Amino acid sequence: MPWVDEVILGGTFDHLHQGHKALLEAAVSFGHFVRVGITTEGFAKRLRRSDKHVHLMQPFEARKETLREYLILRGCKKFEIIAIDDRYGFALSSPDAEGIIVTEETYPTAVDINKLRTMNKLDQLIILVVPFVYDEKGIIISSRRIRKQLAAVDPSISNEQTVFTENKDEMYWD
Repeated sequence: MPWVDEVILGGTFDHLHQGHKALLEAAVSFGHFVRVGITTEGFAKRLRRSDKHVHLMQPFEARKETLREYLILRGCKKFEIIAIDDRYGFALSSPDAEGIIVTEETYPTAVDINKLRTMNKLDQLIILVVPFVYDEKGIIISSRRIRKQLAAVDPSISNEQTVFTENKDEMYWD
């Protein structure tokens, strides 16, 4: 039984992996209505300027569709996926939001969001921190590692050629 009516979360959701799925599972369990912010390509690339394989990031529409399919597969009936182009997305303007799902890495942003929501006369959000997901070697599963592995497998691969099978969750990245 979900704890709140509306829960929000945001991210790039590039090459949807077990870490993303842990966040989404928490969101589906935590809220009746799940609102997901997905970074635009421009914002995602600005965030990852130091990632030399950022060109292997999936296009926005592909990331959005994969996310939509996963939420449907998971049985989530009430959700919305919104493009975000800044650090806070719609979190500062969602009066019905009651909870936010974050990782350990993004927890400070949730704290900032709550401070800004208070200044905007909105209720603070209940923050649910989902731990990182680690591979069998104890390394955090991440999209950055997936892109690095893709580049190692085929350095000539372009963004449009980046396609993954359902089996990508079984892959471990060094």
